[in-house]
Amino acid sequence: MAKNHILGKWALGLVLILTSIGSPYMVHAAKLAIVIDDLGYQPMPAALSALPPQISISILPDTPYDKTTSELAQRQQRDVLLHMPMEPLHRAPLEMTTLTRQMDQFTLQQTLRGSLKRVPNAIAINNHMGSALTQNPQAMGWVMEVLSEQGLFFLDSRTTARSVALRQAQQQHVPALRRHVFLDHLSNEKFVKQQLARAVQQAKKNGYAIAIGHPYPVTLDVLSRALPLLEGQGIELVRLSDLNPPF
Repeated sequence: MAKNHILGKWALGLVLILTSIGSPYMVHAAKLAIVIDDLGYQPMPAALSALPPQISISILPDTPYDKTTSELAQRQQRDVLLHMPMEPLHRAPLEMTTLTRQMDQFTLQQTLRGSLKRVPNAIAINNHMGSALTQNPQAMGWVMEVLSEQGLFFLDSRTTARSVALRQAQQQHVPALRRHVFLDHLSNEKFVKQQLARAVQQAKKNGYAIAIGHPYPVTLDVLSRALPLLEGQGIELVRLSDLNPPF
């Protein structure tokens, strides 16, 4: 009896110690961050405003509603990103502020700084297109210099598997994260649901996941119905900044 009593006290003590130091064996909800891209050409949709404030948004610069959308998102306590246009590999219509491989350092950095002034409360940037530019170490180094001087972080939208953005960010001590799942490159309900389920599984596997979507009515509708169910799946919806981007 005495021996069992001693073992019981030892087990209780171990539980208290593990609780106080945050044991890796403790169960924590997996984290899911969602970013909605391509804001700025239209006012923020009411359906997006109705989503939880943990949903982050990314705004294209030099668009009719870039500043007003940024201000509204700040009032809604959302994380705001600059959705910086970058050169793609394939021919496509380009935004006026697109960063290209042909730019010299001064032009590229001044274009980026000017775009950041259009979204002054941005905590980070992520690339709009960019499958060519994000493969270019020199250009991405120039981007990271601006982010470093302004205390911002980088979210790699991963429009190409050959992106060097994260490596360049690490070399220049800029906090950075990467996208894991695109929600809606096929804009139909079945596909968006499948992609959201993929993001949930990714979060459970790795402890967190980042999904990117767009302000399509079908995407916002699926999210409005699915997000309240995440907690029951062991998922915590978080702001992008809650993931504490590593250096």
